[in-house]
Parts: sequence; C-alpha cells; structure tokens
Amino acid sequence: MQAHNPFNPTFGNVPPIFLDKQHVINDLIDEIRNGYPQPFFVTGVRGSGKTSFLTRVTQILRQDPNCYCVNLINEAGILTNLAQKLYRQHGSKLSKIFDVSESVKIGAVTLSRHQEAYNVEEMLTELMQSIQKQGKYVVITIDEVNDSQPIRSFAQQYNDLKREDFPIFAIMTGLPDLVLDLQNNDRLTFLLRSRKIVMQPLNNQDMENAYQDVFGNDFAVAHRMALLTKGYSYAFQLLGDIYYRYLQRNQITASLTNLDNILAQYQITLFNNAYQKIFAGISDVDRKYLVTILNHPKLSDSAQAMQKSISYVSQYRKRMIDRNLVQPSTYGKVQYTLPLFDQFIKATQDPNSEFFWEV
Repeated sequence: MQAHNPFNPTFGNVPPIFLDKQHVINDLIDEIRNGYPQPFFVTGVRGSGKTSFLTRVTQILRQDPNCYCVNLINEAGILTNLAQKLYRQHGSKLSKIFDVSESVKIGAVTLSRHQEAYNVEEMLTELMQSIQKQGKYVVITIDEVNDSQPIRSFAQQYNDLKREDFPIFAIMTGLPDLVLDLQNNDRLTFLLRSRKIVMQPLNNQDMENAYQDVFGNDFAVAHRMALLTKGYSYAFQLLGDIYYRYLQRNQITASLTNLDNILAQYQITLFNNAYQKIFAGISDVDRKYLVTILNHPKLSDSAQAMQKSISYVSQYRKRMIDRNLVQPSTYGKVQYTLPLFDQFIKATQDPNSEFFWEV
C-alpha cells in the first residue's frame, strides 16, 4: 500500500488522483488560448467533480503570464468585485496606489474600495481596453451559478464586453437544471450558445488501475471497489479514503473481507455528505418520482403509481435524466445513476431511518 493517502473526498479540492478529466481540461484550455471569447458551463450532479475541475483549470491558467484569471462569488456586487480584482492584477504601481487610497481614478472613472461603483461598466471597459493592448486575456470563473440577480447582471455585462471583441472568457459551474434555468432567462438567451461541459462518470478501468496502484496488485479488490462507486467522482475518493484509513489504522492489507468491513461507513457517509443534499435540493414531485421508480421504473407503470398522466410524469423523468440522477435503461425503464442510491431511496421511506422523508 502507498505510504501516503492519495484520496481526498473534500468537496472542491483537487485530489492527488484526478482521473479521466485531464484531457477535458487540456481541450478547454486550448480552446481558451486559441479560440474566440465565449462562456463555458461545467455541469453535473453534486459530487461529480465540477468544482475540482474548475480549481484545476484555474491553477493551470494562473501559470500563464498572459492570463488574468479572476474568481468571483455568486453574490451582490459581483461586477465591482470583478473590477477590483482585475485592477489589482493590472499593474504593480496601480495596485500600490489602491492599497493606500480610499479610491482610485483611471482616466475618467473612479473605483471606490468601500462601496458599489456606479461607473463599474465604464471601469471594466477601460480595463479591458488596456488588457487587450497588452496582448493578454481574461478568464473569469464562478462556482455554483443559478438564475440570480448577481449572475444575470454579470452575464449581461460579460456579453457587452464580448461584443466589443475583448479577449474575455467565463467558466461557470452549476447543477444542470439551474444552468438551464439561467440559459432560458428571456434576457439571457445568448447563453444558450455557450459550450457546455458535462462531468461524465469516471472510466471503470481507470478506477481499477488507480485502486490497484494504491492498495496492491489485487484485481478482485480493485474491481469490487470500482463497482461500488459506479464512476461517481465523490464516491471514488470517499471509498478510497475510508478504506486507506481503515487498513492503515489496523495495520492490515487489502482483501475483500476487509473491504466488507468498511462498507457500512462508506454508505452512511455517502448518504450524509452527498445524497441528503441532492434529495433536499429537488422539488416534492421530483422526490416522489424518484421514490416511485424504485418499484416502478417503467414510465407507464410509474405514471399509474403516481396517478398522473404519462405526459405529466415524463416531464419529471426528463428532469431527473437532465440532472444525472437517473438514466434510461431497457424497455422504457430508468435506473439510478449513483452508487447505492436505491438503498438511500429505500431509507427515505423507512420511518425508523434517520433519512426518512415523507413524500
């Protein structure tokens, strides 16, 4: 077994073992450096690796001296925050002035340190003109976007700057349906032309190879672990972390028997850290649909069980497919995409379970 734990199930961190994403990252960075300015959306279910992906892209771009890489938070004042951060990267002399002054003036516009800038649009235009003259470009990253006022304001201002042919890109992460809500906003339909990067399940062979590298050349153990994660990025990191710590703590080697000993901990942690949040973040009817398909996975059967029309239930079927919680199976049926999600759904319907949720 490796001397140091290479697994990191913490949301948002880039783990040492970062599977099946580097080629997507390379393609994205190449498109930014050689393509035309545009926004990108990175989508996927909670725990699919969106934030880790964004963090890794940011780490690489910040090594490029020609790139101004700015991370923003989905909150009020997002445009002023953008102007402030761009300004600080604009040049060392100007940054020193900002550090000692209550406000700073560049050309005809002024940016204050302590209040919203009424002229922030002008400020951003002047900053982008200067950056463009330098032969550099700007990449803005925002994690967890939705159809909120700050994001709508940012998107409109971003589109104005892009229409001026400024070298400015945006990479935003979000849950699939929330990104779609934003794109379908009547005032933001230009976002429908954005490129979308969907976090795909990890490759089974890659997971098996990684588990073998860490826990010894035991294919049976690696294969069982890969099956237990179903390509879900968070589950891959979580199971590896729990198993590594268990083996290290007890000074034992990997085996199928020892793997069985930590499965209860793996399941309860998966439910607590990921699935409860996912389940709480969807509508009542979405939850009812997910519960119904546990025993009625076929569309006609689930519609009958819910006492609704097929066209009505098919909307929620599509919503859950779009959110990557279910996927089409055989003969019009669907199945859950996440590992042990069927067990979680069963637990939500058990009044004696801590995960009980009445639907």
